[in-house]
Amino acid sequence: MEMSKTTQPTGAQGEYTFVRPGMTARELVQAVRNLDGVCLTSVSMRDAGQSDFKNRHRIFDLKALAPLFNTMGLFSAETHGGARWHVGIMNRRESPFEETRLLRQLMPNVLLQTLIRETNMWGYRPYPKNVIEYAVSHVDIDVWRCFSFLNDVRNMRTVAETVMKRGRLFEPAISFTVADWATDAYYLGVVREIVALCGGVDEIMLCIKDMAGVGNPARIGQLVTTIKQHYPELLIHYHRHVTDGLALPALFAAAQAGAKIVDVQEDALVRFYGHPPILGVQAYFEEGGIHVHLNRPVAEQANQKVREWIGHYEWAESPFKGYDHGVTKHRMPGGAFPSSFEQAEKGGFLHLMPAVLRVMGLYNQIVSYFDVTPGSQITWVTCSGIVNRYAKEQGEAGVTRLITLLSTFVEEQEQNLAAMSEAERDELLQLFRNAPGDFKNLLIGSYGRLPVGWPADWVYQSAFGDEWQTKIKERTDLSPLETLTDDNLAKIRQSLAEAIGRTPTEEEFILYLMHPKDALSFIEFREKYGVAPLVLPTDVWRNGLLRTGQKVNFELDGKPCCIELVSVGAEHEGVIHVVMKVNNVTRVYPVATPRAKKVEIRRAKATGDIGAPINGSVWRIGNPKRGPIQVGDIIRKGEEVANLEAMKMENAILAPFDGRIAEICVKLNDIVQEGQLLLVIEKTV
Repeated sequence: MEMSKTTQPTGAQGEYTFVRPGMTARELVQAVRNLDGVCLTSVSMRDAGQSDFKNRHRIFDLKALAPLFNTMGLFSAETHGGARWHVGIMNRRESPFEETRLLRQLMPNVLLQTLIRETNMWGYRPYPKNVIEYAVSHVDIDVWRCFSFLNDVRNMRTVAETVMKRGRLFEPAISFTVADWATDAYYLGVVREIVALCGGVDEIMLCIKDMAGVGNPARIGQLVTTIKQHYPELLIHYHRHVTDGLALPALFAAAQAGAKIVDVQEDALVRFYGHPPILGVQAYFEEGGIHVHLNRPVAEQANQKVREWIGHYEWAESPFKGYDHGVTKHRMPGGAFPSSFEQAEKGGFLHLMPAVLRVMGLYNQIVSYFDVTPGSQITWVTCSGIVNRYAKEQGEAGVTRLITLLSTFVEEQEQNLAAMSEAERDELLQLFRNAPGDFKNLLIGSYGRLPVGWPADWVYQSAFGDEWQTKIKERTDLSPLETLTDDNLAKIRQSLAEAIGRTPTEEEFILYLMHPKDALSFIEFREKYGVAPLVLPTDVWRNGLLRTGQKVNFELDGKPCCIELVSVGAEHEGVIHVVMKVNNVTRVYPVATPRAKKVEIRRAKATGDIGAPINGSVWRIGNPKRGPIQVGDIIRKGEEVANLEAMKMENAILAPFDGRIAEICVKLNDIVQEGQLLLVIEKTV
């Protein structure tokens, strides 16, 4: 194929396009190999928003970048995947499928890229093989970046086979961190497994995924050099966040060592946990003698375009400001940072975040894996839960005691339990007593094998109590692809059809496979409000019409539309009547306020009362084995009777004794508070 020119940019249409959708994986790899210097992947449409803005960037605004991206000379644009899929249907009320169709129209020359979490895909738990195959086969994406938070390459097999069979480009990623065990030899072993899985290096690109931005320039340069020495033809794509403040020199070191693609975003989007600025990277590289394939004038226009709408998202930025080199200790990645602070703010423990981060840094040395989804959620929920328990039971002094205990154990005694006092040992053996179910699943191998082996036995004793030895025996080294049985897709499709009262579309079905609860909510919302999320300007979408006489104009199905706020009535019994003009037709809408029909929250007090252990939403009433439970059902001690979702993690609630379900006090999808009564169980004799 004809290669792109490498002269100074002139801005000519298509001059910088050197790869396009429809090219084979082998052709894409060869095009990058032949390119002078390095090229860029823009993460502006996905990871930039996830890392600094809680995934709240709407396609209404992002689409303004698409025509510019089409002539910018990018290798690819990450527009899909990660948590954007989930937050899209849950908060923005946008489907990833409609986003992809829109972007295909607006930037036909650009490779669309996704981020997929091997067996966890775009969700947070392992899915069986047939679900993975089905979803990957039906999503129209060109470049599939796939990572394992355990670097368990076996977990990538089904995604790799399905993507490569389709002729799309598979981009396996090694999860990177800095630790005494994370040596070049360790990473070479992971790369070796990847190359074997993919049958060579001519139809893949390798991503080094530095998800927390902890790799200093020397370390990254050394790693890329080592990989290239062993696999000189392997294309390397370096991804990292800016949190530690060393992003530009780290990217430059990677490029000097032989990386051919680096990830960037518009300078105007960069905050504290996102990615390096595209214009700054281009200038820094060119000054250092490395050519960057980029239509600079168009990139400058894209940067200016962001400035036109980024102000709408100030509310979504993390309250924790500024670069933080401390990330090299706690290693909380950019994507998890803002959402964690949001959870802490809502939960009323924002002031405890420094303590939570300190505990996370110590926890990471007790249980070694990579803090990227779902690992970051497991770390966050586990550590924040421990800190909150100490704060509630013992106050600020208790949190200080916790940190002193863990610091002594991990940093001074090098995790030698015998070197601790009897009282300290007893306290450590209670550390994980209320850990979430996903942490316990991690310990028994439900996600795959941990990167440097299982944690010490005391961790199991702490997490599982009297059952710890049994749980160790149940532990498996197998991949979830080998342990999970296929889902009955026909049955799942039928359950969705029954829930929505019609035959679902293929896209609705895939959304439901990934996130059943939120997919139903999304479908219900869109059936009620149509494509409003796609056509309303962001200020109106978020704030509504605030003053009488204010109006919004937009286009729907090619026709101009107008909505005007006429008047807002007085509140009566918790209801306000709002008068609107919709295309000059006057309509009245009743709006319920928080004061309408207040419902008293019942608390768990009696012996048989089962309360919510945390704030969350009701994910399930019953368990997967027996299905939903009803009043009158007999349950056994230790059986799951309900499940709460918090911070994207499931938290199983188990029956404390044999009994009969006397009352079910909540419904599916209810938002519940810690201590709220969920069920009442009567003891059976």
